[in-house]
Amino acid sequence: MRPSADPIEPLEVFQMRGRLPSSAAIATLLLFVALPASGQVTCPNQRLITVTGTAEIRVAPDEAVLIVGVDSHDRELAAAKMQNDARVKKALAVAHDAGIGEKDIQTSALTLGPNYSEERIPKLLGYDASQTITLTLKDLAKYEALMTNLLQAGVNRVEGVQFRVSEPRKSKDEARSQAIRAAREKAAAMASELGQALGKPWEIAELGPEEPYAINTVQFSASLRERNAFMGEQTPLASGQVSIRALVRISFQLE
Repeated sequence: MRPSADPIEPLEVFQMRGRLPSSAAIATLLLFVALPASGQVTCPNQRLITVTGTAEIRVAPDEAVLIVGVDSHDRELAAAKMQNDARVKKALAVAHDAGIGEKDIQTSALTLGPNYSEERIPKLLGYDASQTITLTLKDLAKYEALMTNLLQAGVNRVEGVQFRVSEPRKSKDEARSQAIRAAREKAAAMASELGQALGKPWEIAELGPEEPYAINTVQFSASLRERNAFMGEQTPLASGQVSIRALVRISFQLE
């Protein structure tokens, strides 16, 4: 049984072939030999604790977005359009009287179409004209008067009312700061239970969609017949408070 031979060194391989290695070849061999050792040094395991922090603050809204519409019907197409144009013009005048500027008023394109009966053989009943108006009211004290005047001007469809904060950045920043403090307190408590000391933050990320405030929304629809009942028994619409939330994830080093 032959004894096992000693491993052949890289330089001996070149000598056995009758030539000496170049400096480039030696450098390449040394690089391959050194790679495993260097990989173990540059990737140390971090001792981390990762937590999330949440915060929510509530603020009073300072503006409302009203989405209303005017629907008209007549046996003649031209009459339906003329009637709709007149009502929309009155509604826009009411908005201007309430102090709403042009940049806070948006109107949709006028929609015209025939209206048929639901019989087996449909009959043409006339023509419908419809238009939607979006208003941004920045003085909530005028909300009830504005809504009443719009209905009196010919608005017969109310699609929704949205109360919101016009400049939520300051409140969002405050909510984020509270969330960071909550995350740090949670991490410190968890580390203490494990007999560890909390070190510096390693990584931080803000979670959740970029929608810094939740809108208190009221949606309803009123037909021409329902409008009269609504006007006769109108109740104040409470705007409530807007909820502004923040969610963060932070990783801390453990000492």
